[in-house]
Amino acid sequence: MRETKQKVPSHDYHDIDESHVWHPLFQHQLLEQTDLMVMKEAHGTTITDSEGREYLDAFSGLWNVNVGYGRQEIADAVYEQIQRLPYYPHSQINIPATLLAERLAELLPGDLNHVFFCNSGSEASETALKIARQYGRQKYPGENRYKIIARYRGYHGFTFGALSATGQALRRKSFEPLVPGFLHVHPPYCYRCSLGSSYPQCQLACAAEIEQVIEYEGA
Repeated sequence: MRETKQKVPSHDYHDIDESHVWHPLFQHQLLEQTDLMVMKEAHGTTITDSEGREYLDAFSGLWNVNVGYGRQEIADAVYEQIQRLPYYPHSQINIPATLLAERLAELLPGDLNHVFFCNSGSEASETALKIARQYGRQKYPGENRYKIIARYRGYHGFTFGALSATGQALRRKSFEPLVPGFLHVHPPYCYRCSLGSSYPQCQLACAAEIEQVIEYEGA
């Protein structure tokens, strides 16, 4: 006879999580020493854990909760759309994405009129890098303009192209060698200037560094 799974009590969540969940940004050898909270529900900017303790979520969900938790108007709109058409790929037209692209184009400056929808910041960075490289090949045939200048200390994502642009050694070193063609310059950070200068005496040396790299590498 086939057994049915019973509902797991809350005090087992830590054991199940440790056995099956791979957490980002954690050294998993240390997870046994880390008292991770079990987050149960949230409303507005307040998160409640399984023990009933409340916290102000100053992370904004860290990645994707930009307007607060439990927004009824958003839940209603999602429910209505899921009933009508939850998803359709952009091999054809779907109305919500089309109208959102129009609204975003109205808000964007200049002639930025087209929107490519993707799932995360890393994917957005990866796509932008690919667009830049493809544009260089099509605009300047035979020149292979593939190099990208990014800044030290900058973060662009965890996919290989975005990680190659990221200027943080601790995030990169476990995955090297990365994608070739990425160069880095110092950030425009006047509070702790990497070039040992101060504004305005520096004469914007951090901007001049970009020009120098282009000259050394070749346009």
